Amino acid sequence: MNYSESLQYLEELNVFGTSLGLVRIKKLLELMGNPQNEYKTVHVTGTNGKGSVTCMLTEILKESGIKVGMFTSPHLDSYTERVIINGEEISQDKFSAAITVVSDLCDFMVGEGDEHPTQFEVLTAAAFYIFMKEKVEYAVIEVGLGGLLDSTNVITPEVSVITNVSFEHADKCGGTLEGIAEHKAGIIKAGVPVITGAAGKALEIIREKAAENKASIYVAGEDFDAKPTKPLGQLSIPPNLGNVGNGSMNPSMIDLQIEALSALPYGRCESGDTTKTQLVEFTSHNDQMASMDYKLALMGLHQVGNSGLAAAAAMLLAVDDLRITQRALKKAMTSVKWPGRFEVMARDGFELIIDGAHNPAGIKTLRDSLDYYYPGRKRIFVLGILRDKDFEGMMEALLRPEDTVIFTTPLSERAAQPADLLEYANVNEKEAVDEPRTALERGMALAEASVTEGKETVLICAGSLYLIGYLRAFLKSEKC
Repeated sequence: MNYSESLQYLEELNVFGTSLGLVRIKKLLELMGNPQNEYKTVHVTGTNGKGSVTCMLTEILKESGIKVGMFTSPHLDSYTERVIINGEEISQDKFSAAITVVSDLCDFMVGEGDEHPTQFEVLTAAAFYIFMKEKVEYAVIEVGLGGLLDSTNVITPEVSVITNVSFEHADKCGGTLEGIAEHKAGIIKAGVPVITGAAGKALEIIREKAAENKASIYVAGEDFDAKPTKPLGQLSIPPNLGNVGNGSMNPSMIDLQIEALSALPYGRCESGDTTKTQLVEFTSHNDQMASMDYKLALMGLHQVGNSGLAAAAAMLLAVDDLRITQRALKKAMTSVKWPGRFEVMARDGFELIIDGAHNPAGIKTLRDSLDYYYPGRKRIFVLGILRDKDFEGMMEALLRPEDTVIFTTPLSERAAQPADLLEYANVNEKEAVDEPRTALERGMALAEASVTEGKETVLICAGSLYLIGYLRAFLKSEKC
C-alpha cells in the first residue's frame, strides 16, 4: 500500500479502540522474527514528560555518534513523526512499506483465529520493524498508555525511566493512583536499572517493584537533582567536581566531570532571543553520575526536571558505552527540539506559546512556568479540552482572575464543547469560539491590541494535543 492507503488502514483500525494486553503484540512480533531484540532499547513511561525525556535521550545518543531510533506518540501533524531515526522522520515510503508488512501479518493472525491487533499495536510493530531494517544501535521507546499492558512492554531495555505518576487514565490502569503506579512500574525488568522522578506512594510502589526485580533505582531529588541555576554571574561550581568516589566511575564519567567547568552561564530567558535557553545545574549524589551544568534549549520549568532524568539515563548507559560523553550530552541539550511543549514562537510585539498540557499535572506545570518566565505579563489563552478531563481542576490551577480565555474545539470526537467550559473559568474576560483557527486569530488580535496599549503580553495555546497540533501546523504555514 502507498502512504495514503496506509493512513486509511490505520484510521480503520480505530474500530478496535484501546485494548490493553500483550497477547496480540507478542504474536505479531513473533511472526516478524521479534525485530525489537535486534538493538538496544531504553523504555520511558510516566504521566507527564515521557515524550520530552525520550526526545532528549535520543538526541544525546545521536550526538554520541550512535545510530538511534525514537518511537513516540501521539503525533502532532503526521504519523511519520512517531518514528524518528537520527533526528529525521521516517519517509512516507518506508512508513507505508512497514505498515504493509504488518497489515499482511495481521490478516494472517485473523485467519488463524486470533484477534486483530489494535492501531497502536500495528504502529508499535511497524516502528520496531523499521528500526531493525534501518539497523539502529539503540531505540528509545515511549510507552503509549500505562506500561504493564502497553504494547511497547515487550522489550528488555538497558534502562527504564518512569518520569512521574499522577491521576490520569485511571479507568484503564486500576482506578486509583496506586493502580496507575503499578501499571507504570510494570515496565521494570529483572536487573535493569530504573530512573524515576516519582514521589510519595507512587515512589513506594516503584521501589517495591524494583526490589522484586533486583533492579537498581535512582530517584530524582535523592540520587540526583536538576535545577534552574541562579541568575547570570552567580553560577556555582558542581560540588563533586573531580570526585571519582571509590574508583568505579569509567573514563566517560570522568570526562563528564572534567568538562563541567566549560558550561557558560545563561540568563533564565533572554529577551528578544527566539532560540531561548536556560541553564540547568545537574547535581549527582552517587558515583554512577557526575555533576555538571548544561544549557537546555527547551523552555519550561518542567523541562529542567525532564532533562535531569534524561541526563541520568545517559550516564547509566555511559557506564557500558564510552561514546556517551559530557560533550555529547551538552551539545544535545543545547540543540534538542520537542515541538508543542512550552514551545515559544516570537510574534510581532508579543510571544506565543504552544504547550501540550492536557491534564491537571501538566496544567499546573504550565502555570508554574508562566509564573517563572512571565510573571508580570498579560496572559491570553486559547484552550481546547477533551470532555473526559477535570475541567474545574485544570482551570483553577491555570488561570488568574485578570487573564483572558478563549475556549475552542480540539479536533477530536472527545472534544468538550467550548460554551460548556465557560463556567469553569474564573476570569473577567472569556468567550467561546468553536473553530480553532478563528479562535487563534481572535487571540492574536487581542494580543496585538494589548501590545498597542503598552502591555507586555503572552498568548498561550494549550489544553489538548489535538488542538495544538492543528494550531502549530497553521502557524508554521505562515498564513497568519
